[in-house]
Amino acid sequence: MYCNTCGQALPDTSQFCNHCGSQIRAAAVREPVQVPVAEEREVFTVRPTMIFVWIRYIIATLLVVGVAALMGILSNKSDKITGTVSLLVIVGAAVILFSYPVYHHILRMREIYGLTNYKLEMRYGLIAKTVRNIPLGKIQDVTVTASVWQRLLNLGAIEIDSASESGKIILDDIHFPDRYANMILGELRKRN
Repeated sequence: MYCNTCGQALPDTSQFCNHCGSQIRAAAVREPVQVPVAEEREVFTVRPTMIFVWIRYIIATLLVVGVAALMGILSNKSDKITGTVSLLVIVGAAVILFSYPVYHHILRMREIYGLTNYKLEMRYGLIAKTVRNIPLGKIQDVTVTASVWQRLLNLGAIEIDSASESGKIILDDIHFPDRYANMILGELRKRN
C-alpha cells in the first residue's frame, strides 16, 4: 500500500502516512466487470413447402367428386344401388383418398428449420420432438440445389456441410432457398 498524498510505501494496516502524516483512504473495491452477452435472436423459421400437399388434396378432391358422379350415374341406372350404398361408397373413397394427403401434411408439419444468430436448429416430430442444434461455427459450406421443375416453382434444397459427425444436412423443398442460404451465410460472416 502507498500514501495517496506523497506516494511513500506503507504497511497494509496503516491509517496514516509515516512520512507526511496524511490520512490513508482505503482503496475502492472494484466490482467485477460484467461483459454483456448478446441476446439470441431468431433470424428465420421455415418449413418445407405446402405446394405438394395442396396438389395431393386437390387430386383427392377431384377423385372423390368423380366417385360421387359415378355412384350417381350407377344409382340411376340400377335399382340395386341405393342412396345409402352410394353414400357409404363415397365416404369410404373419401377416407381412403384423403389419407394420403393428410399423411403428407402431417409429415410437413413435423419439420421446422430455424436460424438464430448462434445456431441452426432443426425440429422433427409432432408428439415426441427431436431437436438438433448446429452452432454456426461448425457450418463449413452452404449449397443450394434445384432441379429444372423446382426452379420453375422457386423451390430447392439447402445443403449444409458441418463439422459435426453427421456431416451434411439437407433442408428439402424450401421456397426461395437462395434467400435463406444468403441469411445463413450472412450470420456466418457476422460470427467470423
